[in-house]
Amino acid sequence: MAIKLMGEIQPGKSNVAEIMHGLGYPILDWLTRTATEENAVPRSEFLRLSRQDKEVFVQVTLNRVTWKGRICLIAVLNDATELKTLEAQFVQGQKMQAVGQLAGGVAHDFNNLLTAISGHCDLLLLRHDQNDPNYSDLVQINQNANRAAALVSQLLAFSRKQTLQPEVLDLRDTISDLIHLLNRLVGEKVRLTLSHDPVLKPVRADKRQLEQVFMNLVVNARDAMPEGGEVRIETEVVSLTELLRRDRATVQPGEYVTVKVIDSGTGIPTDKLQKVFEPFYTTKRTGEGTGLGLSTVYGIVKQTGGFIFVDSIQGKGTEFTVYLPISTTPQKIDQDIASLPENPTSRQGEGVVLLVEDEAPVRAFATRALRLKGYTVLESGSAEEALRLLEDGSVHVDAFVTDVVMPGMDGPTWVRKAMGTRPNVRVIFMSGYTEGVFGDSGPEIANSTFLPKPFSLTQLTEAVFNQLN
Repeated sequence: MAIKLMGEIQPGKSNVAEIMHGLGYPILDWLTRTATEENAVPRSEFLRLSRQDKEVFVQVTLNRVTWKGRICLIAVLNDATELKTLEAQFVQGQKMQAVGQLAGGVAHDFNNLLTAISGHCDLLLLRHDQNDPNYSDLVQINQNANRAAALVSQLLAFSRKQTLQPEVLDLRDTISDLIHLLNRLVGEKVRLTLSHDPVLKPVRADKRQLEQVFMNLVVNARDAMPEGGEVRIETEVVSLTELLRRDRATVQPGEYVTVKVIDSGTGIPTDKLQKVFEPFYTTKRTGEGTGLGLSTVYGIVKQTGGFIFVDSIQGKGTEFTVYLPISTTPQKIDQDIASLPENPTSRQGEGVVLLVEDEAPVRAFATRALRLKGYTVLESGSAEEALRLLEDGSVHVDAFVTDVVMPGMDGPTWVRKAMGTRPNVRVIFMSGYTEGVFGDSGPEIANSTFLPKPFSLTQLTEAVFNQLN
């Protein structure tokens, strides 16, 4: 809908600058310049109305006319809110995609470095006991490598390229297992209360990552209440009979379990509400936050197939609502803990492993680790070199341990070629990306498993042991 307004320019008497803004320079200057240019063509600008409750944009087109001997301007106003919203969504989508690609690429390379650092540190720890003066230094290196790995995991969570190990979960059990830690996180000033739906249905998600979501949301709520208060966690089964369109997202009809984390804190300003899930955006002071907490939450929830929304009123509090689709998969019974090996690091193996890894430091660590556990290791720096080695029919191999992303032929491609003549060989894929990095490249490879980087000496040798036994 367009609205036409006509008026005489009277500098100093117009209040248009008080209700519209967004030019980057005084609006009266724009009006005056248009009125004084005799041959001026119609000018259009997008301006934002001064409203506290929501953002409203108008497209203003100015035409210079002479009316009753006076210079006047005809202003045609069109509601441009939907257009600007779509533009903002497109720009935001492009920005998030670019940051996600950057994060994924950096994480891949960084995970290779961390694998080499923590792996060689593991090798050194095997040769030093706790009485050795160097032992504490090695432990520090290992711990800080793990902290770096956690940071990379946050980047991968945001870009939705992390490895998930989904299982069927009852959120009441998941939150109950976490409640002791959450109480420690909120401290003495904040009271944590739970409210569960009595008929809560199961969801399918990675338990460890879902716990990260709840911890980040609770910590965020705690920080919003410096003087103390209450944080409520509420779960409920919600049945949507029609599409739910909100905050640039469309939730399909169906049954969902919602988890709400509600605080009575300072709230979030309306103009900042849609920025809270952006990576590195934070309202905290320098040094108090990385800006990755809520973006990590967003990435985990989206990768799990869910949705997250935020409502906030300044001075009254904030409510985060997570939608997780219910699972129809039967819940598996956990493996009996007594049946697990008491000390997996002591398990020795046997067999021939063909290790294919283009990063020399990672290959060096993995080779030494496997040989320490009794395996015979054949090394290769590329897929092509591995295939040439396998052309010799007298070479016996029990397992392929291969990187996924390599220069030239990638891991899944060369493994499929090799399994044409060696169909019974077990396969372990390694990558700093996720399992899904090769999920769309073809059918699932038989007898294969996935080992995300960075991995420890124990994780590598256990993966090979489990594949061969």
